Amino acid sequence: MLFALVALLTSYVVGCAHVIPPRPSSSWSVVPEEVALNPRKIEIELGSSDTVRLSFRSDFERNVTIGFLYDHGANDLRSDPGGVIAPLDNVTLTANETKALVINATKPGHIIVVCTSSETIVRSAAYTLVLVEQSAVLGIVAKVVGWTYFAVWTIGYYPQMISNWKRKSVVGLNFDFVGLNMIGQVAYTLFTTGMFWIQQIQNEYMRRHPRGVIPVEVNDVFYTIHGAAINFIIVIQCIFYERGGQRMSWTGVGISTVTCGFMVVTAILGAAGTMEWLDVLTSASYVKLFITLIRCIPQIYMNFRRKSTRGFSIGYVLLDIGGGILSPIQMILIASNHDDWSSIIGNPTKFIHALLVMFFDVILMIQHYVLYWNSPKQKQPLEKDKSVPLITTTQL
Repeated sequence: MLFALVALLTSYVVGCAHVIPPRPSSSWSVVPEEVALNPRKIEIELGSSDTVRLSFRSDFERNVTIGFLYDHGANDLRSDPGGVIAPLDNVTLTANETKALVINATKPGHIIVVCTSSETIVRSAAYTLVLVEQSAVLGIVAKVVGWTYFAVWTIGYYPQMISNWKRKSVVGLNFDFVGLNMIGQVAYTLFTTGMFWIQQIQNEYMRRHPRGVIPVEVNDVFYTIHGAAINFIIVIQCIFYERGGQRMSWTGVGISTVTCGFMVVTAILGAAGTMEWLDVLTSASYVKLFITLIRCIPQIYMNFRRKSTRGFSIGYVLLDIGGGILSPIQMILIASNHDDWSSIIGNPTKFIHALLVMFFDVILMIQHYVLYWNSPKQKQPLEKDKSVPLITTTQL
């Protein structure tokens, strides 16, 4: 597995080094005129107002008139903002002038204000996403819930690592679970770091979604890098601590090889120019989703075979299900606050992911607290577990 991960990381690093060109010099990006609308995103409470800055930079002394269209989603441009905000009047600007536009919120929802003009070239980046919320307090609560489940999932990596360190043993921890977790975390790390730091990939994303927002924040990058580091430490623990004859099953090795091989192939296609790097990273995110759907199955099966959850930290499960509950709660709060329930329907992957995480976590909790709570295997010292047949190469 480690060899596969090294090959995967090497292919990504080498591919990026060959494909991503240096940033162009400033002289390349100079244009004689430019219309800009800033900031790119604002949140307004219903019945309130806020301002955005409309500017016109030009090397020529002249005036231009800027009008506004409203993107209702999927590049559906209309002259009517749909009641979310009050319509904006045309604005006349002189060269190198900036004016403040007042945005009045009239209905919960979201709309994208897009600049347009027949007198100059307006780039697709001249827009502002306006989010109108019913309650600023509810918006703050949704943000707190989001940061809470981020913190819970981040802390969730530690109980198993600490338990292994205290026992100097990984007996009871399924190696397929560890290996698949490591691959999934590396895949997601590649996606978040690439989207957050690599300019060419961001350019590819904005070309496909001209008025979109890069779907990765700094907390996503921290979470994935931190998670990959903790998982790597657990892999090292599996190598050096007492493991009672445990090893990855052939099924686990096969899935790991196929998923790593898939990502290596897509990286090669990206380096060769056959695929865009945005598609390469998106494929890696799909691998993470696939791994998340199956990673707990080997641990659940091993607990069933042993009639015990000894060696597997229930703290990980409790924190994982805590984050799994808070994630859809945040989605519901946001949808309610913006009167936009399509945000849940439009992002089924995140919602279904949270439900599946909770499903497997509930099974592990039932095993720990109900099925095997009074099991003789659950009460005996862990050293005796060494003689118990764990999942071998023929059991999965």
